[in-house]
Amino acid sequence: MKVSESVLALKEEVTKHRRWFHRHPELGFDVQNTRDYILAQLSQWDFDEVRVLAGTGIKAVMRGKDPDLTLAFRADMDALSLQEETGLDFASCIAGRMHACGHDGHMAVLLGFGEWLHRHKGSLKNNVVLIFQPAEESEGGALPMIKEGVLQDPKVDAVFGFHIYPDVPQGKIGLSPGPIMAQTCEFDVELLGKSAHGAMPHRGVDALLAAAYFINTLQGIITRKIDPFEKALITIGKIRGGERRNILAERVRMEGMIRTFSDDVYQSIKENILGLLQGMELSHGIRGSFKEVVYYPVVDNNPEWTEKLARLLPKEAIHPMAPLMISEDFSYFQKEVPGVYFFLGCGNREKGHTFPLHSNRFNFDEEVLLLGIQMYVNILQSC
Repeated sequence: MKVSESVLALKEEVTKHRRWFHRHPELGFDVQNTRDYILAQLSQWDFDEVRVLAGTGIKAVMRGKDPDLTLAFRADMDALSLQEETGLDFASCIAGRMHACGHDGHMAVLLGFGEWLHRHKGSLKNNVVLIFQPAEESEGGALPMIKEGVLQDPKVDAVFGFHIYPDVPQGKIGLSPGPIMAQTCEFDVELLGKSAHGAMPHRGVDALLAAAYFINTLQGIITRKIDPFEKALITIGKIRGGERRNILAERVRMEGMIRTFSDDVYQSIKENILGLLQGMELSHGIRGSFKEVVYYPVVDNNPEWTEKLARLLPKEAIHPMAPLMISEDFSYFQKEVPGVYFFLGCGNREKGHTFPLHSNRFNFDEEVLLLGIQMYVNILQSC
């Protein structure tokens, strides 16, 4: 994909933005410094409206002369709890925090696009909404922003987002219609038994033994209760229980996740988990609870808009994507309006950019930021 002169002219500023964000990573909704940096940049350009939503999210509106459409473009803002080991000159200056998922690049692209809009406002026909969203990596900032009106006034007709992605070669765009990222539920399960001395186990109810049974039986839900042609998985990633080596554990807490591409499959898995817990009350004397902590729907690309985006790209620039088991709360925007989520390739073996997302050595060639801006410009100009 060719980068225009008007986008190339933004390179220095966009690189500056990315490096500032990378040095100053913040988590969840607590992205006040990031918010204030973005607001300071937006204040230099002639947006018609800039609002703070959900505490630290930002909605910026630029109205066109004779709009037929309102198009929204979204970037996520939050970083991860990781100790950076990239060795970059602009590495994180906050211990234990790092932009290891490319959100620094996402925000830099959206700011670069914002400056491009400012420079071309005189020729802007349609309305544009820029969405800077916190808490994608945690409890989800999309839904609170939607509830506070980010897709209204002007009413958004289509929404676009992307992820910098090392599994797609640099210079290519990962794009496919339909479900592209999984639905997710992050859940907690708590088992409550009865404490007793380990030498007299018959006087207690061992929550750890019940947890072992629960974890083993859990995988049978996938292999025996779900259609084998459906994509689904359950993972228990954390377990905590017990007080001492010679005491039966009274309480065990487990943290896990469910991933599917179907709400019906998810409901079936959930019902089976609840049934398993009820059965364990009878078989083990255990009281169990299941709690949804985070829930994101499937990221489902609108076929018509996906086809429009595909027509903007040379065939050799398109990298077809199989559905991924990772998840994204961009899906909440797609529940409200048609939307497309694509992947901006950053895989580059020659420059050593091969580390996966969420690695403390993840990095990318900043040239890809210009391709991200150009993609947004092309979308806007094609409508």
